[in-house]
Amino acid sequence: MAYKKHKQYRLFGYDYSQQGAYFITIVTKNRQRFFGEILNKEIHYSPVGEYVKQNLSNIKERIDYLYIDNWVIMPDHLHLIIVITNQKDDYTQITGLSPLNSKSISSFVNHLKGNIKRWCNANGFSEFSWQDRYHDRIIRDRGEFNRISQYIDNNILNWEKDDDNIN
Repeated sequence: MAYKKHKQYRLFGYDYSQQGAYFITIVTKNRQRFFGEILNKEIHYSPVGEYVKQNLSNIKERIDYLYIDNWVIMPDHLHLIIVITNQKDDYTQITGLSPLNSKSISSFVNHLKGNIKRWCNANGFSEFSWQDRYHDRIIRDRGEFNRISQYIDNNILNWEKDDDNIN
């Protein structure tokens, strides 16, 4: 099957279904604040934000190949540290745009975004939409893992200073 050629956002040749930790950021379209608002350094979830929280909280009950080590829901985006735990005997060489690899970061994000969008459509929030892509970073060592985890833990507290927080 032929695929369109366009800019690659994932690390070329890297198998995103292999065991490891990944820092993922998923943003709503046009940074619309569908998930709630931050008041007095606390997030107050909208109904969509509550559903996202519920969805993230019970991932381990539905998915066996990964867990979410740390996460935060912001008014217009999510930050996640996802750890893939499945052991693979074979390494999949990715050479370009290709179908979703099962049990991969892309597959997980695709299913998460789709599940939330379907819920929104069914519950009167049809205007909800995601940004087309997501940001990922392969976490390389324990120090980087700890720094990213601290960033996630402090994200709500630092909301007022965030350059992307457009009032």
